[in-house]
Amino acid sequence: MSTLLNVRNLVVELPAQKIRIIDDVSFSLEAGQTLGLVGESGCGKSITCFAVGNMLPRGIAQTAGSIEFGTDHAVVGKAGKPTIAMIFQDPTSSLNPVHTIGYYLESALYRHQGLKGSDARMEAMRLLERVGIDRAKSRLRSYPHQFSGGMNQRVMIAHALAAKPQLLIADEPTTALDVTMQAQILHLLEELKAETGMALIIVSHDLGVIARLADRAAVMYCGKIVETAPVAELLDRPAHPYARALIDCMPSIDAADLEPPVPIPGSVPLLDSLPEGCYFRPRCSRASGECTARFPAPARIGLAHEAACYHPVAA
Repeated sequence: MSTLLNVRNLVVELPAQKIRIIDDVSFSLEAGQTLGLVGESGCGKSITCFAVGNMLPRGIAQTAGSIEFGTDHAVVGKAGKPTIAMIFQDPTSSLNPVHTIGYYLESALYRHQGLKGSDARMEAMRLLERVGIDRAKSRLRSYPHQFSGGMNQRVMIAHALAAKPQLLIADEPTTALDVTMQAQILHLLEELKAETGMALIIVSHDLGVIARLADRAAVMYCGKIVETAPVAELLDRPAHPYARALIDCMPSIDAADLEPPVPIPGSVPLLDSLPEGCYFRPRCSRASGECTARFPAPARIGLAHEAACYHPVAA
């Protein structure tokens, strides 16, 4: 497969405060592949996605590194280039409350596919039906407040599909939903990915979601990627102590392993007061004097498996 997205040495900062939010992040994504970004809140997962989608908030800027997107075989939209679409963790607040669902979808279809009038309405109905919303014709006249959170998330997915994206970014797409709706949304994403062949970046603090959807995972901490590996290998043989700690936090339903989850001591440090050396050092039981010198460079642990740690768990 060809490389669809190539991020190299990405740096994102708050220039006014001279604070680095994302520090020297690199990863790649092949066409049709799924990458999972994992980590606690505040580790930089969403900002990384905003940078990839060229949607950084005002006051935050990419100051170094490169983001290359697209392949010679990429499907192009109306604008003549491959497209990236994104769905957010709070769908209700992402939809304009003064516009109907129909207006929202038809506007996207006109912008990305040039459809208007009855053609746009028919395609909007088809998209709603595809994401599992029945009575699509009447639903087009509804407003976001008349939908549940799960239905609004389905609308967000339909809106993303209107762009015929080569890459879909899903930022915590199930966070605000109940367990049943979470399973439905994840199943829908699996189906759509299989149907369209699009690549997917899934952001989550839930390793169960990552295990279900992703081919590879990147563990982030304080704006840096500390470990990358195929998902199965990361879950079976995590190398970085932070990745090991995240897995230990997960409750188990295995009858042979009924030990309670082990919390990670301390909390994620503030970006303006990061510790010297390895940022995870104050919370790590394996830390030594070497860890205070400088942040460790990524080292190969196995085939397609790297970790930025002086004392990896799976050394």
